[in-house]
Amino acid sequence: MGIRRRLIEFKPARTAFNAATYVLFQARLFVVTLRERGTDAAQEPVPPAKIRWRVHGTLDKESYVAVGKLLAQNIRDLSEAAGQDFSSCKDILDFGSGCGRVIQNFRSEPRPYTLYATDIDPELVAWGQSNLDGINWSVNAHRPPLPFDEDSFDLIYGISVFTHLDEDFQNVWLAELQRVARPGSTLILTVHGKHVLKGLRMLDESYLDEIKERGILFFNWANGKLKVDGFPDFYQTAFHTKDYVYREWSKYFDIVDYVERGIGNYQDAVVLRNR
Repeated sequence: MGIRRRLIEFKPARTAFNAATYVLFQARLFVVTLRERGTDAAQEPVPPAKIRWRVHGTLDKESYVAVGKLLAQNIRDLSEAAGQDFSSCKDILDFGSGCGRVIQNFRSEPRPYTLYATDIDPELVAWGQSNLDGINWSVNAHRPPLPFDEDSFDLIYGISVFTHLDEDFQNVWLAELQRVARPGSTLILTVHGKHVLKGLRMLDESYLDEIKERGILFFNWANGKLKVDGFPDFYQTAFHTKDYVYREWSKYFDIVDYVERGIGNYQDAVVLRNR
């Protein structure tokens, strides 16, 4: 085990680092919230800073809107490249929708389809219900089932969901998405691939050796009140290799394509088809 890994896994050091991060984040959140108080509303509704952070990872309002539009376009392009034209869809599900950063961009265009959004966070869903009409919102439990019947959707996408779940959670949710997806439907899910791994200098060779051997690495960092994202402790960070995805996810779906940096030029996009 390398020195960096021993430091990372030394609990007192990790707790001290997370405590300092938490304090700094709360200070930044206070400043941004104060600055935005009383400002004019954007043309598209934008959630408050605390909620933006949970789904966006930054407090910046402009980038929240811009990235949401980019990811929506990525979903359109990936779907159509896989032979699933948006105009042919009847029902589209945003799995792990947050407060609607992506799905809100599909509301304004002429459409024959119905939009659905589901997430584990009641606060995010409540904001979406209050501010984004034209979407059917629901809160789902941490584990299946989803509140939908079998064969409900032509297109399902989940951005930055499987990037935060351990292997057991991933498998039960893959099986559940298989249940609610119609035969022949398209699914687009994202993973942290080699591009993200290369950018993480904190991970020493022992971590990299582990993901090479197993194909997946689940990284547990902050827990409890020190988790600045506000999500449950099981929601951490996962990394995948392309070989792992082809080997394991093909047990549930046909893999149409694996597009490196296909979502936001950062996460890899796995394009699947339900058998």
